[in-house]
Amino acid sequence: MLYFAYGMNTNPKEMFQRCPGAKSLGHARLVNHSFRFARHADVEPCGDSFVDGVLWEITDQHLKSLDQLEGYPFYYDRVVSSVVYGARTLHALVYRMQPGHEDSEPTRGYYNLVCEGYRAHNIPLDQLENCLEYRDTAFG
Repeated sequence: MLYFAYGMNTNPKEMFQRCPGAKSLGHARLVNHSFRFARHADVEPCGDSFVDGVLWEITDQHLKSLDQLEGYPFYYDRVVSSVVYGARTLHALVYRMQPGHEDSEPTRGYYNLVCEGYRAHNIPLDQLENCLEYRDTAFG
């Protein structure tokens, strides 16, 4: 099955610890969503917008590990959404934070793990940096 990651699970070291054997397919875009931090990374439905991230091929066992990590279904829920991968539009699992979590800064360690994942997959850091700049508290 396909899984779209946009936060900590873009980081290959982190993902391989949780989901040994998961296959990174590389950079993909989640359409009609926007990115935010609510301590952890989150995406929200938003027309005419997109979120950059990583498309992974995972197994049922990987999904169980991810569900546990993401606090499914209480902290994050998961949905199937359209993802653009190369010239194709595919359907992938996406975790979205449950309502009630306000925007807040991530810890420096969490932010750095996400940045490492984006760099490892040649994904621009714009959406991460813009999210912090919006609140005028970007990490240096």
